[in-house]
Amino acid sequence: QALGLLVSRHCYGLAPASHSLVARQAHHARALASRRRVVCRAASTATITTLAPPGWVEEETVRKSRFVAHAAPASSWAEAKAFIADVSDAKGRHNCWAWVGADTARSSDDGEPSGTAGRPILNAIEGEELKNVAVVVTRYKAKDAPMLGAGGLLRAYGSAARLVVVAAPRRDVVPVSELTLRCPLSELGNVQRLVSKWERMPEGAGTLTRAEETYTEDAYVLGLVVESAAVDRFVAEVTESSNGMAVAEPPEAETEEES
Repeated sequence: QALGLLVSRHCYGLAPASHSLVARQAHHARALASRRRVVCRAASTATITTLAPPGWVEEETVRKSRFVAHAAPASSWAEAKAFIADVSDAKGRHNCWAWVGADTARSSDDGEPSGTAGRPILNAIEGEELKNVAVVVTRYKAKDAPMLGAGGLLRAYGSAARLVVVAAPRRDVVPVSELTLRCPLSELGNVQRLVSKWERMPEGAGTLTRAEETYTEDAYVLGLVVESAAVDRFVAEVTESSNGMAVAEPPEAETEEES
């Protein structure tokens, strides 16, 4: 209330004395709306909301079909793939999943009718305004379980996914982006020194983590997860430290809908 009173007085002070009460109120409302937009925009670039580790599970039964939902934070597609592989159960009839990253999303129906499983799981994550989250819903169907139909599947997978993302605790983190660094072997020393320097940076200052790395006969390829706000700076340093012979760029795009 104190903040509201302070802003109110400030806004009214800006209005000319000849304005009517209605005009002053409209001026006040526009100022507050502008202030809220600025605050929200600044906050969205500072952190994102994800799930707290390690992982969480919920389940429900719908007409003799069990839907077991696992959820975990996953800041990169590599982390999401590892989680999906870890919790998927070969004994289940279907292992449907979705992952929402900082700026991309993927999902899979895993054999269910198109759009009846992966998409509602994805919608459950996005509906809670979460990022960097992977959810796998495994369906166990009894032999005498009736058919659920497209609408029933949509509701069942979406409901199980919502159960786990709503129940799991959350945390705010600095958003990150994936990069692929490529360089000739002649620049490997320079690139490794630069990556090591960035690895030592504190969170919020541009720190990065390594993912998969591969060597070919004449090149080195390294996957990286870099704080999003520092991507441009890191890319510039890669170019400078290698005299333009090394390149750091987003990984090649994959299809958003896996099946």
